[in-house]
Amino acid sequence: MDIRINFPDSVSLFISPQELGKRLGHADAPLLLDVRPQARFDTSPRMLAGARRCSLDEVPALAAVLFAESPALEIVTYCVYGHQMSQKAAAAFRAAGLNARALAGGFEGGEDGVDDALEIAQWRAAKLPTEAKGQP
Repeated sequence: MDIRINFPDSVSLFISPQELGKRLGHADAPLLLDVRPQARFDTSPRMLAGARRCSLDEVPALAAVLFAESPALEIVTYCVYGHQMSQKAAAAFRAAGLNARALAGGFEGGEDGVDDALEIAQWRAAKLPTEAKGQP
């Protein structure tokens, strides 16, 4: 029998960079998944520290594995600006029964001319730790 956790709809789909920053480096830190489009991932030399790469196509299979291994696992997905890719990935993980949220503002801290300027300033001020891709 396949039982899925009902993730409360009242919990925001987003986590702020400030909230995420407070959680990093602790035993209960969420799994970070970089779901940026491949072309954008390839041209960027950096990713969030401790993140794992996951294409949007890999999300359903990974969700099944993660749910089987650790159904209480918390996941934070991020894309370039925190728009479509990370939201779709977080929603898919939630549909699989996992506790998932998308990083508000994404890797770049929002998109100039699209996102609210005050939110962009707040997201970028958080300065989440990054590392060179391929580094431990």
